Amino acid sequence: MTAARYAADQFFPNKDAEYSPDLSWEVFVQLIGLRDAGDDANLAAKFVGVITILIGLVLFSSLVAFITQQFEYRLQLLRKGKSIVVEENHTLILGFSDRIADIIKELVVGNESEPDAAVVILSEKDKENMDDFIRNNITELKTTRVVTRNGAITSLNNLKKVGVEVAKSVVILNDAKPSDTEQFKILSDARVVKAILAVVAANGEENLPQIVVELHSEKYRRLAENIATKSVTTLNEADILARILVQTSRSVGLATVYLNLVGFEGNEFYFYRHDSIWPKITFTELPFHFRNGIPIGVRHADGNLILKPSKDYKLAEDDEVIILAEDDSTIQFYPEPVVQPQDLGYANYWTTLERKSEKYLIIGWNSKTSIALKEYAEYVLEHSHVNLIVEDLTNDIKTEFEILAKNYPHIKMEVLRINLDSIEDLKQLKPYEYHTISILAGSGENIEEIDAKTLAILLEIRQIFKEYMAETGNKVTTNLIAEIIDSENTDLVIQAGVKDFLLTNQFVSKILAQVSQEPDVMSIYQDLFSADGSELYIKPASLYFPVQKLGRLTFADCVLAAQHRDEVCIGVRIAAQAQDKDKNFGIYLVPSMDRLLYLTINDSLITLADDQS
Repeated sequence: MTAARYAADQFFPNKDAEYSPDLSWEVFVQLIGLRDAGDDANLAAKFVGVITILIGLVLFSSLVAFITQQFEYRLQLLRKGKSIVVEENHTLILGFSDRIADIIKELVVGNESEPDAAVVILSEKDKENMDDFIRNNITELKTTRVVTRNGAITSLNNLKKVGVEVAKSVVILNDAKPSDTEQFKILSDARVVKAILAVVAANGEENLPQIVVELHSEKYRRLAENIATKSVTTLNEADILARILVQTSRSVGLATVYLNLVGFEGNEFYFYRHDSIWPKITFTELPFHFRNGIPIGVRHADGNLILKPSKDYKLAEDDEVIILAEDDSTIQFYPEPVVQPQDLGYANYWTTLERKSEKYLIIGWNSKTSIALKEYAEYVLEHSHVNLIVEDLTNDIKTEFEILAKNYPHIKMEVLRINLDSIEDLKQLKPYEYHTISILAGSGENIEEIDAKTLAILLEIRQIFKEYMAETGNKVTTNLIAEIIDSENTDLVIQAGVKDFLLTNQFVSKILAQVSQEPDVMSIYQDLFSADGSELYIKPASLYFPVQKLGRLTFADCVLAAQHRDEVCIGVRIAAQAQDKDKNFGIYLVPSMDRLLYLTINDSLITLADDQS
């Protein structure tokens, strides 16, 4: 257009008009529509000026349309979750399930000390649905940003888009729920293993982040761990929860203790090494050198972990102490003891709880039931009863139960089929004669339906207890344990008279989140949840102190009293607050050594011990 204008001026000059010598600039101004050819221009100049303006309109309209189209395309990519993630050193979650909210809540708490933490989620679910779910279920993210992306978790391209190569850790969720069929669980496990292979392929075996996966099958757990032995940690939900269920049913209140131990909220396990060489002190003397935090074990240089070592064990130079504390910033070793416990005269520290044959009832069959039956068989004394109640006694259940009963002939095991909706059928069981009744989550379309069935059984059993007490005047001492999936139903369960409850989603979510940040913690959980070695127990305070000495005590006094019984005290349970949710159901873990406590004969110590006696 500059050339056209120049030619028009040559052939049809404007004698009366004054033009800028910079003809190109003048044409450009006309192109963008800021100036016309001028009133003094001749017809040729005006004609070229009009054409120039029209071309300018077309060009700039096309430019605006292109920019708008690209902008909308980028917004669409963001809405669909297809754009590249620019985060680094983030936690990457592959998959989206009901426990995603609990996992993010735990990571939010764990990331509070970081000014700008990120959690990235890759799932085949629609991004808008994921964002809505997170907004509706998580009220405060604090210093953590949550980024969601849509795509297959086994695709290398998708994994690279979400920054798997620069991620701090990877959590792979399993699509299968405990109530799903075995076939679907196998398919879901296979998909998780494929996702592990994709992460390894995207990063290379030398630069793998810590990978934490949830698998149902023992076969696939072995496969997953063999892919990258040092980087992959597997979690079996059914195994861990079944063990916790059995331990909780034998010591009411332990579920709350475990819920405070797992995850980042509350107290956590830390591996602590002194800045210099450990002084020559025994493990018995060690707790009194920490004001906040309780040592429960040691980890040697070879990685071997020992919970509750012998009282005379002296720390080696390269030992790490396993400490239970509220935060690592509160852990400090003092060369001299920070508190001196009282010598209250432990006249009865060799006294043991009398163990008798016990009677347990499990209601419902799911992936945890067979594991729970095995655990009971290893814990209880000879001639104890462990009975199972199911609504649908299939051949598979009957066969598996008969095998278990045959393997443990020292206890009496019986399986019965009843209608759980019939209160008359439940009355025939005489539930008030059992030491503990554990109600396992059944099957259903969703979490709400499953928990509703559990609550209905609870209410029916509570009604039976009321009628029995009204008729006989006898007090019912049976403990009720319920497996609850949704933590929102906690208050309803307490109203139903449950002494303890197992929040399955929360337990697994908390463990997944914590292990993703500190993989070595998994070895502690495996040891604690096992029937072998030391476990957590809640024992009456009268086992540790003469009754006349109960009252005003420090936590250091409790620690020393537990040591006389070769145990490690990690907290206390106040019986008067056992049903108070706001006071953590009376559970106080790892108070400061000099904290004053007022213990009565009804209160208990929470200890790490070899057995319940």
